[in-house]
Amino acid sequence: MVERIRFYMDEHVPTAVAEGLKRRGVDGKIIDENHRSQLTWLFLEAVIVFNNHFRFVFSIILLCAPIYAARSNEVAIPAFPGWSIVSVAHRGGIVPGYPENSLAAFRRSVALGMDVIEIDLRGTRDGEIVIMHDADLERTTSGKGPVTECTLAELKQLDLGGGERIPTYEDVLKAITLTRVKLLLDIKVSPVLDKEKVIRLTKEYGGILGVIVGVRTLDDLREFQTLDPNLRTLGFISKPEDIESFCDAGINMIRLWPQWIRNDPLLVKKAHRLGRPVWTTACDATVEELKALIGLGVNGILTDYPERLLAARQSREIQHSK
Repeated sequence: MVERIRFYMDEHVPTAVAEGLKRRGVDGKIIDENHRSQLTWLFLEAVIVFNNHFRFVFSIILLCAPIYAARSNEVAIPAFPGWSIVSVAHRGGIVPGYPENSLAAFRRSVALGMDVIEIDLRGTRDGEIVIMHDADLERTTSGKGPVTECTLAELKQLDLGGGERIPTYEDVLKAITLTRVKLLLDIKVSPVLDKEKVIRLTKEYGGILGVIVGVRTLDDLREFQTLDPNLRTLGFISKPEDIESFCDAGINMIRLWPQWIRNDPLLVKKAHRLGRPVWTTACDATVEELKALIGLGVNGILTDYPERLLAARQSREIQHSK
């Protein structure tokens, strides 16, 4: 029996395969992100022989083929590239009837078939970790004031809309860990956010390989790398010039804003040359705008409207199959 395995985010790397790759100098824990880029596709073919209930790996062949070789200053990117586009529900999806960063929104994104759910982590006055985008409560809840000045008990009394309550990080882990969906943790800059607790809870629910930690500073990146070197990380960089410094520090993926990409499509190519997939936060972009971003070479998209991205991705798949 022949199994051809293409490394996407939601696929498991067998132990024997990972060990074989390690002997060849390839780090198995980051293969699904750092090697799934525009520049190369990594294919792994294993011939499996069954004999008296024993399975033997007969051969492993690694083939790396460049997607394209650019010999000019022009960006030679096909209209619909052939790599997988990772679908990310921004704050769980921001659509009527499903308050952002609520368990209802998260469950809906799981049901729709999104690959990743992005959540925003903030600390409370009593050291708990809650899911809230804004530093203040006014926009999204029935309360007022800074999140950091409230206790968890106080925050749990507030309404996100439709009777939904502010979830803790542990609430989300309980709801999502056993699904195939991964979590992108947007680590908000906060003096009271306990990063060690973030990792401890993640480990307790067996989610280290199921989360991606989004950081905004090199200090945060290094702190999380120290807490657990197996974590995958995404850089929410503040300016395009930070691409190289974050890559040098060991970031696994780079987030670029759509406007940066439109103004300078070579930024995507630059990140890819450094071996980093590019994700972008498209917010409320239309289906056509999402298709245009895919055409510019991005590998993952954060969207407020999951259905739009799924429609754009399906259109790409149909076009690419022709």
